[in-house]
Amino acid sequence: MTNSSNLISILKPTMATAGAAVMSFVGPVLPYGWICTAMVAADFISARMLARRIRKRVGALPAKNLKFSSRRFGSTVISLGKIYALLLLAHGVDRIIIGEDFNLSLLRFAAALVCFWQLWSILENEASANDAPWARIASKILVDKTARHLGIDLSDLQRDSNPHS
Repeated sequence: MTNSSNLISILKPTMATAGAAVMSFVGPVLPYGWICTAMVAADFISARMLARRIRKRVGALPAKNLKFSSRRFGSTVISLGKIYALLLLAHGVDRIIIGEDFNLSLLRFAAALVCFWQLWSILENEASANDAPWARIASKILVDKTARHLGIDLSDLQRDSNPHS
């Protein structure tokens, strides 16, 4: 009984110290991680909204293209893991290599890049299969994600959206 209480009395402060060390490194990254997570969630939602627009426009589509799939959700979770790893790595470079001598934050830069990447993806989703004037202008520089994400031939959409052809 005394051996187990000695082990617990040694493990308890050791685990608390290890947890504090991890949190002192991860803690500053958390606000950036939350913002990046919110941007990824907004991109996911905009992709679902794109699927709805296409369903309304085209009508009957293969169900597998418009339903929530664990594979697509899994790729979103994997993307989040990569983003978190990037943020932690950037923070490590900031603290260990760059230091506080320079007015540069690789963590902020990495988070800004991720947010820009997700914002661009949201704009692509919103401009795809959209007849709004801003979407027609934006489609000149943005990729139409209809074919890539939902497996739909774009010529079908163009024929359906232009009744005079």
